[in-house]
Amino acid sequence: MTGDTTEEYIGGLQKIGLTREEALIYITLIQHGKKGTYIKDLTDHLPIKRTTIYSILNRLHDRKCVRENSEYEGPKGAKIYTAISPESYMSRIINKKKIELKLLEKIKLDVIEKLETIYLESIEFSLNEIDDFLKPYLNSLYEKGWKVIEHIVEKFQITHEFEAYDTTLLIPDAKIVKDAGFMVFKYNRDVENDENTLNYMFDLLSRKGKEEVLNKGIGVEDIELIESIIEIKGKKFRGHTPKFKFEDTDKYIQMTETVMIPIKNKIFFLWAENHKFILEMADGIL
Repeated sequence: MTGDTTEEYIGGLQKIGLTREEALIYITLIQHGKKGTYIKDLTDHLPIKRTTIYSILNRLHDRKCVRENSEYEGPKGAKIYTAISPESYMSRIINKKKIELKLLEKIKLDVIEKLETIYLESIEFSLNEIDDFLKPYLNSLYEKGWKVIEHIVEKFQITHEFEAYDTTLLIPDAKIVKDAGFMVFKYNRDVENDENTLNYMFDLLSRKGKEEVLNKGIGVEDIELIESIIEIKGKKFRGHTPKFKFEDTDKYIQMTETVMIPIKNKIFFLWAENHKFILEMADGIL
């Protein structure tokens, strides 16, 4: 076995819970086959102290990947240790994880989902708590069971010449992406046909939206912002159909849709799981 191969095996065993020294002893015992070997032999061939090998063998025995071999006996009656089949050891780990996963799923169903409901109710905003400016746009969504779980209003933004209304909603019928975004930027001038302002805001919101998702810690590793033309009630608007790459996969999955809708002195920026939900949000705008 080459040094590179040994390192590869050690790395693999470390990923399933063994330390480097545990992995090294386990690999060495595997190489000795069913007959196994004794502690002095391990001491002579491994850069590990004898006392450390004793404690490691005890841990490996507890993990059920090493056993004492009563069929053979080392010099002067020394105990012989034999590696359990790597496939059997791995199967035991997988079965244990399956049991743990079933337990977690039961806890999620019996406890976590109920606690999540309590949590969402505690952070939910009633329609009366929403800024008066937003109520006409959100009223129909409230009637359909949508909930506002985040509501940020920033007025008197002198630098950018707009008031900002940033609202996060919870969609009752969503399958994967449960929340949606409803943002409004209210200017003191007409910006509907101001290409410079529209381009600036589209790029700014696209960049910030991507950064926020990547920093959420939900397993998204990369996002491809694919610019699209989104049609709503016969009108066409700039938007995205983003593709998300999650950890441990090379595939990009299209999951959401965003659209920017400029109307007179306001710019609306919406995002949701799919086009259907975008249409529902846009219904109160157009």
